Order: sequence, then C-alpha cells, then structure tokens
Amino acid sequence: MDTNGQAGREGQIQARCWAFGDCEFDELRRELRVKGAVIDLEPKPVEVLHQLLLHAGQVVTKEDLLEAVWPGLMVVDGSLATAVSKLRKALGDDESAILLTVPRVGYRLGVPVRIKPSGECAAEPVLHQPAEQVAHARRSWPWVAAAVVVLLLVGLAFYKRASLFSHKENAPSRITASLAVLPFINLSGDPAQDYLADGMTEELITELSKIHALKVISRTSAMRYKGVKKTLPEIARELHVDGVVEGAVLRSGDRIRITTELIYAPTDTHLWAESYDRDLGDILSLQRSLARQIAHEIKTTLSPSEERHLANSAAVNPEAHDLYLKGRFFWNRRTRDGLNKAEEYFRQASAVDPNDPLPYAGLADTYVELVVFGNLEPHVGIPKAKAAALKAIDLDDSLAEPHTALAYTLAVDWNWGAAQKEFQRALDLDPGYVVGLYQYAFFLSVMGRHDEAIPVAQKALELDPLSPIVLYRAGRVEFQARLFPEAAVLFRRILELNGDDPLGLYGLGLVYDAQGQPKTAISYLEKQNLQQGFDVAAAYAAAGDPAEARRRLQEATRRVHAAKSYLRPGWVAEVYVALGDKDEAMVWLERAYQERDIWLALLKVWPRFDPLRSDPRFQDLLRRMRFLPE
Repeated sequence: MDTNGQAGREGQIQARCWAFGDCEFDELRRELRVKGAVIDLEPKPVEVLHQLLLHAGQVVTKEDLLEAVWPGLMVVDGSLATAVSKLRKALGDDESAILLTVPRVGYRLGVPVRIKPSGECAAEPVLHQPAEQVAHARRSWPWVAAAVVVLLLVGLAFYKRASLFSHKENAPSRITASLAVLPFINLSGDPAQDYLADGMTEELITELSKIHALKVISRTSAMRYKGVKKTLPEIARELHVDGVVEGAVLRSGDRIRITTELIYAPTDTHLWAESYDRDLGDILSLQRSLARQIAHEIKTTLSPSEERHLANSAAVNPEAHDLYLKGRFFWNRRTRDGLNKAEEYFRQASAVDPNDPLPYAGLADTYVELVVFGNLEPHVGIPKAKAAALKAIDLDDSLAEPHTALAYTLAVDWNWGAAQKEFQRALDLDPGYVVGLYQYAFFLSVMGRHDEAIPVAQKALELDPLSPIVLYRAGRVEFQARLFPEAAVLFRRILELNGDDPLGLYGLGLVYDAQGQPKTAISYLEKQNLQQGFDVAAAYAAAGDPAEARRRLQEATRRVHAAKSYLRPGWVAEVYVALGDKDEAMVWLERAYQERDIWLALLKVWPRFDPLRSDPRFQDLLRRMRFLPE
C-alpha cells in the first residue's frame, strides 16, 4: 500500500464547513461547534445534521432521513425523533427555531446557512497528534462505534417493530371500516405542481373507495384539511374515521416519488410507511399497489374481483395523464372558468392518447356540470356528455365515472329505467363514489322514491361530511320529500362551514318559501345568485307583490342573456306559477320539455308546481315524461 499516496489524496479532500447562527459544522471532522466550543454528540444526530445541511433551504422528509442515516435498517420514526431531540439540545435550540419540524413530512433548517472552507472553521482540533495518527484514529473510531450503534439500533428496531405490530394487532379491527386520505403534500415548493399532489390524493381515494369493506372519506371533505394545523386525533373525530393516510409527492422530470404513511389516528400511532420511486407512466400501477398494501396492513379482506382490479393496471402515457390530472384539478373547482379549463385539458389529453379512457370520463363529467350550472344548453351538452361517456366505457368498462355521467344523460332523455341501471352499475364498480351516490339519491328523489333516496344520500354524507355540494344534495332530497325541518338542518350546516355559501342560502330560501314564509325566503335568496334571480322573482310573487315579481323576472332574463348563459324555461315557469298565470306557466313548461331542460325532472316532486297538478295539461306532460303510465 502506498501510504504517502493515500495521505496525499486525503489531503486533497475539499470538505466543507457550514456556518449557521452561532454554530459551525466541520464536514471532514464531523464536529459540531456552538459558540466556538466543540459539542460532544452521538453519530446519528451528527448525520441528521449533515443531511439537513446538505439540503439547506429544503424540506428533508422523514423517509429520506431514515434512509440516509440508517441505510438498510428497519428503523421507525421514534429513532429519528430521538436523534432530532438530541440534536436540538446540542444546538441549544429550545424553541425549535433552528431545526424546524414540517408537520407529518420531515424537517428543515430555519436559519441561513453559509459554506466556507474547512480550514477557516474557528476551532482547532483538540488532539495535536501527527496527521497520519489523527487520520487513522478518525477513520477507525467511527467504524468501531458504528458496529456498536448498529447492534443497538437493530435490537431497538426489532423491539419497536414488535411494539408496532402489537399496535397493529389491536388497531386494524377499528380502522377497517373507516379511512381518510389527507391531501398529499407538494414537496417541490412550486405551487404550480399542486395539481399533481391533489391528483395523487384523489386517485388513491378512488382506488381505496372501490374496496367494498372500506369506508373512505371522499376528496372534497379530505381537501378541507389542506394546510390546516390540526392534530390527527382532531381530524379523525371530525371525519368519524380511525385510520388516516398521509403522503407527500415530489416530481423530477418523468420520475415521481411518493411517500405514504398509515396512522391509527385516535392515538396517533404509526402503523406503516413506504416510499416509492416510479416513472410517471407507472402511476396507476403505483396507486393500486398503495391501495392493496394499505388494505393488507389493516387486514381488509379483498374479494377476488378487487384483487384482480388492484393487480391489473396498464402503463399510462405520462403526458396524457399529466394533462388529465390538470383537468381534474380545474374540474373540482366547479366554476364556469374552471370547467372550461378542464374541458380543454381533457381534450388535449385525449388527443395525446386516444386510447386512455380517463380523459373521456373527464369530458363526460365536465359537460354534465356545464349543463347543470346553466353554462351549456342541454341540446348541446347532453349529446357531448353521452358520446364521451360511451367512449370511456368502450375503452374501460370498470370506471364508475362514465357510467354515472351516462346515467345522467339517460335521465335527461326521460329514460328512467336505463338511467337506474347505469347508476347501479357505477356503484357496483365503486361503492364509495360520492358523485354517483348523491346523483343516484337525487334520481330516486325525483322519481318520488323518497324512502330509497334518503339512505343513499345519507351514505354520501357519511363519506363526504364536509362537502357543501353533498350537504346541499342531501338537503334537496329531504326537501323534495317535504321533510322541510330536516332539509333546513343540512342547509344550515353548509352555512356553518361558510356563512356566504350560495348553496346554503338558496336551500334555506327554498325551505322558507315552501313553508309559506316568502319574505323570509327573499332575505336568503337575494344573497345568492344560483338561479340568476328567477327564484327571487317567484318569491316576490308568492309574497303578493306581482309588480316587483315581473320586474325581477325581466331583470333576471336580461342578466342571463348578457352572460350568454342558458335561459332555463323551468325557472321562468316557476315565476308564472307563483303569479297565478297557469297558461303562461304551461307554455314555458312545454318549451322546457322540447329543450330537455333538466329542471323539468323535478316536475313530480317540486312544491312550486303544486298549483298545476290538477291541470290536464300538466298530467299529460307527466305521462310524456314517463312519470305516469300511458
């Protein structure tokens, strides 16, 4: 061995010295100095500090720290927490101002870091031995110490892992029925990448919700906890779940890294964690692997069909899937601009990969929502929604979303039997699909099957308890069953979440109007604009002010034309019913029938139409819509 040559090469090592606050860390000597004094610190806290300095200004996940500091060992988070605690004590960081915790993700340094050459570190080595002896001592001691530490950590890891499994023996029976996936954290630091983290969250929820034995909280309620500082036991109590899945996403080019953790929330007990590095093309396979692993960890029995589904996933086109996730990000906003952007992204995705069913499912959902909100005429939007849904089903019959969209289009054609079959098919495929649940509940409600509708709406609420849309739909089901006090409770819950939410204001306006309190109804209806003011006009008519009602009707009509929105004939008909003009009301209802206005689906159950029920023309319309036998 050429000792001199080896020493020469070691002398050329360009180690760093990091300065931060009152502290310095010498990379070559692995020494921490605080205010110039060398601090005696165990190897693992030193290595944790080294990793944080190497990634100064960035969040270092728990998983990355465990992998870097304890490579190849089965070590749980408690070991990392102990190392961090010792490091903070050494730094004098009593307020955790130097070493910051990023809740449920990892750690980062909270002070500026400056790099200078190792030779400029303030303190000199404590031992003034010949360089060869110092080098030998520093090379030998860590290996001896490491051997001891490894033995201790292996023993500790097995002890903690046994303790962990002991927890898992007790927890799974309580977790099996209830699970929430909290919003995945975007580790890129770029808000423009939020769509990716949100998309990963939604896709995992979708895969888990297809497992019949699981109750999985839907996306809308889970997303309310994005950036919210609440403890896991608090979140679990609010969502009525026992298990919580947390995760983080980091993308680099066409590679993606996802870290996930399963926690028994009532006691904040860690049950399982894993990190995955995959190509973007394998993202669906990854989501299904995650769902299968989580089901395994909480001892959920999968049916043979569920096993096949989770084991079967083809690669996706990364560019097309990325566009699809952007489309879903904007679709979830449920605004006119958001839906228009969603349509564009879904179209781009389908052009990139015409054989991917997801973009077509997204398009079907988008056209349905555009029609629902009056932003697209039914004779334009419904055929588009139907074509997109059929295309998606042709490519993949196992997706619940296009079956639900197809059911909606069939209902607008008054093909109630075929619509019910599609709703049921969707919920057989994904019993936790909340959009399918609340739309099916609404379908049953407009058919007058209230005893069936209410339980379905309640199931949707259990899975999405904080969603204004689900609360509103459930409230409407109660309202259409003439259970006005029960409906009012749900509408008020919306306003508890957001005092200005138009869905809650509109819902309460409906209740007061139906209960013969039009003036109180007006006080709520004037604060929202879901019907462009037609509902307010009808309420003024019911309050005995026909002049104001007609003025409001003209104003609402002008507003719709100015916004280039669809003038829904059913809304106009309601105003004329309230004014007592049955002939004009029937003219508008006939127009609604010809245009396939979706509001006409309420004909059988809507309180506002009660004055028309004995009119032969109204009865004939019910028969043509197949609400009554021929």
